[in-house]
Amino acid sequence: MEIDTKKMIKVVVFGALDAGKTTFVETISGKELLMKGEFERITNSFDFVQLDYNNYFIQLFATPGHRRFSFMWSTLARGMNGAIFLIDSTVGVSPVDKELITFIKKYNVPYVVAVNKDDIMHLPHEIVRKELEISDEVSVINTSSVTKQNLDLVIETLITSIENMNSK
Repeated sequence: MEIDTKKMIKVVVFGALDAGKTTFVETISGKELLMKGEFERITNSFDFVQLDYNNYFIQLFATPGHRRFSFMWSTLARGMNGAIFLIDSTVGVSPVDKELITFIKKYNVPYVVAVNKDDIMHLPHEIVRKELEISDEVSVINTSSVTKQNLDLVIETLITSIENMNSK
């Protein structure tokens, strides 16, 4: 009988409205969400999947992106081991993005910034770092949830950061 030694971790995907959180979660999991609610391109349900990734079972949640649902961010963030922060490269760094990065930093967990929609428009890392006031220690990765560009790299980078934090 094989004993399952995989660790369970919770990762939350944050991002402003239309940054691509639902598409990211569906693409990285390879599954369409079973309970997906949307009205006029605004997700009005919770995005959640489980990933079996190397030595981990990842519970992957995505926050609602519309500002009026910001009261849910802290509930979803409770107990998270790491975060993925999606920026919409077609919009650039928005005021909601600045609010979200401040929120994520308060939790003192590893996070990765995924500059999404790189297949449509490239947003340089330097601009993202300057606008969000983040250090070079935070990974900024250009992605496309549609073409799957660098999605695995985002997960790998975050897992490595979580492992490094836990080994200290």
